[in-house]
Amino acid sequence: MHHHLSPVGSPSPRSSWRKQTSRYAQLFQDEVCRGLRSLPRFVRGDFHSATEFLQERGASAMEGDLTKPLHELDAYRKAAMVLHEAMQLQGFHKPPENPNAWFAYKTKTRMEKWAVPALWTLLLLDIFETPLWCGNRPFHGQRGCAAATSSEYILSNVPVVPISAAVALELFIFLILIIHFASHVRLYYAMKGHGHATTGGALVLEGCLLMLSVTDLLVYLAGSAYRIAPFLRFGLAACSVQRLQVLVLSFCRTTVAVSKVGLFFLYTVVLFAWVSATVLDDEEGKDQFGTPVRQGFETFGNALYTCFTTLNTATLPDSMVPSYDASRSYLLLWIPFIFIGAVLLKQVILAGVYNDYTAHAKNFLVEGRRLRISGVNCAFELLKSGSPSPKHGSETVVRFQDFESLVDCLKQLLEITVSKEFLRVLFRALDDDANGVLDKAEFQDMCDVLQFEFRITERDSTLRHLAGPTFDQFMVSIMENGRTGANLGYADRYPGSAVDVAMNCVLAANVLWVLAESFIDLNDLEEPPFLKQVDLFFSFVYVLEALLKLSHWSVAEYWHEVDNRFDFITSMVLASVGLCFLALQNLSVQIVRNANLLRLLRVVKAMKHLRFYQRTCLVVTRLLATCREVLMLNLLVVLLWASAGVQLFGGQLVESNPRLAGKDLGYFSSNYQVFNFNDVPMGMVTLFVWTLGDWNDDIAVACVELAEPWSAKKVLIWAFLLSYYVASPLLAYNVLSAFSIDVYQKIDEEVQSQEENGYELCEVERNLLMIQEEMADNGWVLHMKESADLAKLRIHTALFTN
Repeated sequence: MHHHLSPVGSPSPRSSWRKQTSRYAQLFQDEVCRGLRSLPRFVRGDFHSATEFLQERGASAMEGDLTKPLHELDAYRKAAMVLHEAMQLQGFHKPPENPNAWFAYKTKTRMEKWAVPALWTLLLLDIFETPLWCGNRPFHGQRGCAAATSSEYILSNVPVVPISAAVALELFIFLILIIHFASHVRLYYAMKGHGHATTGGALVLEGCLLMLSVTDLLVYLAGSAYRIAPFLRFGLAACSVQRLQVLVLSFCRTTVAVSKVGLFFLYTVVLFAWVSATVLDDEEGKDQFGTPVRQGFETFGNALYTCFTTLNTATLPDSMVPSYDASRSYLLLWIPFIFIGAVLLKQVILAGVYNDYTAHAKNFLVEGRRLRISGVNCAFELLKSGSPSPKHGSETVVRFQDFESLVDCLKQLLEITVSKEFLRVLFRALDDDANGVLDKAEFQDMCDVLQFEFRITERDSTLRHLAGPTFDQFMVSIMENGRTGANLGYADRYPGSAVDVAMNCVLAANVLWVLAESFIDLNDLEEPPFLKQVDLFFSFVYVLEALLKLSHWSVAEYWHEVDNRFDFITSMVLASVGLCFLALQNLSVQIVRNANLLRLLRVVKAMKHLRFYQRTCLVVTRLLATCREVLMLNLLVVLLWASAGVQLFGGQLVESNPRLAGKDLGYFSSNYQVFNFNDVPMGMVTLFVWTLGDWNDDIAVACVELAEPWSAKKVLIWAFLLSYYVASPLLAYNVLSAFSIDVYQKIDEEVQSQEENGYELCEVERNLLMIQEEMADNGWVLHMKESADLAKLRIHTALFTN
């Protein structure tokens, strides 16, 4: 066998061939990119992802990485997509291979950061839009409500957006949503066959809602007096906001599941209405108070409404007083009905609604956790490599370089509060055995760690370093509580310090002083001459506290605490008011006293020192974070029906309305005119009161009287009233009530267990605490906080899987 050796100093044939191939590959890539750029814009959009991918892969090609084909997606981007889906409790059947899938996924994710706030803005626009009944037209320059010329039109006085500005904002939001929809379509075709959550039906629905929204706006601009925008906006939000979509689907399934019990409830109302109308319609007598015995049962329709409101306790006991007073035997009719309907069936419906909701929530959580674990395992398989240490044998692990590249890709998809320099710290926290690599078990905590919020601040102020050891020792003695161990900054050392105790005493004196001033003012007593000086003292004393804190801790460490931000702002306001009082002789002392009331809000913060209050605050805070989706749905239901109510009843619930004139309505005799639908904020308050009481008979009767009998408007009014009763008091509010009780009990048990047995730390948390202590030795404070999504997932897991 003959071996052809190259002369010494000359390039080998293989090396020359490799360089030539790399040069030709680069030239080919440049030609393709230039050709794509020269295409028309509408064509170029389809090839943009390919161009971008070629540019990204160019560097690796020039470095000799010619073994990876240009048409395949690298492992880091695959793993990033898989982990991003896992954090949202979703997943793929298999990771996509086409580079176009990555760019479509990245574009859709980035557009969501614009589309979701745009949708919330669109929903909030309902509150600040000029009501349609006011008669204002776009581009006419009217301000306020043109039709509300009389004082009997009670409005919320919430500032409204001019119609022209509202239309311009709506058009801009539609532009964002159309671009988002286009990216959604592109993602759907790129992810076909990979099990992505996007479905063709959802895309069709989203496209139809967008088209109807634009059409609705154009029809309004053409002169229409009605809009269906509130419903379309809610539908768009439900299609595009994943959390709301899951919640709406769960409530829809719950509605279907309890329909059998609901039908039995309706059957009970109809049956008793028929029986009671048959028995009472011929009663001509009156009770001892002069009320007709058959009042509310003159016709079958009246009896149906009376029975319905009786079961809701809206007209109980008024509806039974006339017949009960006329004859005690009518109790044989009333008691079984009230017991079966109001006592038994309503509770059965409540239990059915909540049980079905929790069943769907549990199924979603179990499936989501399975997908989360599967996604993390898939990402590990994509990134794993052989162990660099011989003692681990053939074990597969993830190295730091791969971990770093993965996080770089993830940063293009979600907000990660981890800097490049801090990645090594996170890797150490995940690396339980400190061998420099992550095995499969250690990699499992990847999603949780990335969903933590991290911030590093310098602990000590510059003044401490400049003023010398004597000043430093003095500041430590008054600003710190004497705890031993690592100095973890303000939250660890300030509570219980001498200055903290002194300022709490000042705060208590401030509270007592405000109470004394209120006593003097309410009893019209003569004010002592030293009142002004004391008020000024409380205006300036809190500035001293802020200065002392900033002299001991750095600005970043001080400002990290939300309490300190509030204290600083209120202290500056109080000091400014005090200075204005001293500089301006005509400034009223009452302004200083009113400003001092701001400081009373710090009483809540000072109560953190009470153990019982600490626990209550912690439980309530976690409760609100866990139940925020259900709270949001209740709010959106009220907003949606209030917007519809403004179009149905806006400007009509007034005594001058001919439809209501001469009718003895409890709405006016009870002075309920403030509960109206003249604008969306007023409608939301009206419906909120309605939800708390299940049904408000006086408001409902006034609304029904606005339409002619058997007219289309009357049908719409009844549909509005009954649908709101089902959506809010019967479903959304009942779920919120029951769910919040269960969550409260679970969180309270968890907090109590932590108080008695201590907080059980996982290995990653122990590693992070060790790193936190190491950083504290160098004068830095590592602040760690789990995200709201991670906290909710943890509580839901404890609630639904135990």
